[in-house]
Amino acid sequence: MRLLAIAAMLTALFFLLPLGVPYLENAETYGYVRSLLAIDKEYTDFVRELVPLKVSGHDAARGIIVVLAFVVSRVFSRLRRHFAAKANVYSGTTDAAPDDGITIPGGVKSRAALLEIMAETKKRLETMQRELAFLSIDVVGSTDMKVGEDKTKIEVDFREYKKFIDEEIATNGALTAAWTPDGVMICFPTADAAVTAAQGVLAGLHGFNKSVKTIRGNFRVRCGVNAGRVYYDRSIPMEQMSDHVIDVAGHMQKYALPNTIALAKPALALLTKRDGFKPAGKEVDGFEVYQWGKA
Repeated sequence: MRLLAIAAMLTALFFLLPLGVPYLENAETYGYVRSLLAIDKEYTDFVRELVPLKVSGHDAARGIIVVLAFVVSRVFSRLRRHFAAKANVYSGTTDAAPDDGITIPGGVKSRAALLEIMAETKKRLETMQRELAFLSIDVVGSTDMKVGEDKTKIEVDFREYKKFIDEEIATNGALTAAWTPDGVMICFPTADAAVTAAQGVLAGLHGFNKSVKTIRGNFRVRCGVNAGRVYYDRSIPMEQMSDHVIDVAGHMQKYALPNTIALAKPALALLTKRDGFKPAGKEVDGFEVYQWGKA
């Protein structure tokens, strides 16, 4: 029982370790860290398929594993003490077995213990929240641009466009990104970095259209930016991140004018330089929209 309790506790600690990887510089350059992350992803994906549960918009797969491991460890520890006490009674060492709180699954005490552990896990997850910014970029009228064009030219041009965007966002310290066929959602450490990247893209489009693309239509983009506190785990791909802050960035982009940046007012308050942003006279998801366009 003691060994099983220890094994369950080590399991819980194992699935908590990846949460610290993003805060260790160059941690993923070590082979054993990559192996740990690979095992972690395999099991969290398995739990995610079995129990597609989210708590406050955050994926709960890791929390479920950790909670269950803690519960199992605690049950085995109490069972060990329970049977030890019983053995002492039978051997005459003590007069009676103590009430150690062991109950059948679903009992009041076990449910209370589970809720207590879940509350503690939620507190720890909240400490993993970070103030981040998200930039959504999409090509305006991409379908029409491809009509009547040579397929090879289309493929080459859109590949070059993706390369152009990737270089710009990397220059501004993007943490992670997820591409759809012609759009991208990017995570940045600050609102300033997200806006600077968007402005860099708009500034570089003229040269890209003039010297790189070969199809007739010019590339035009819409940009949407939002910022706020979200749960960030470096091991989770951008496409698996889910939060209202991210959704608002995507919606800002959908309502932006071509070759402009639409910014939610809360994100505007986080900028160190707000030159050029003007009220757009509309709201998206309840947030006042500010707009920036290249002069």
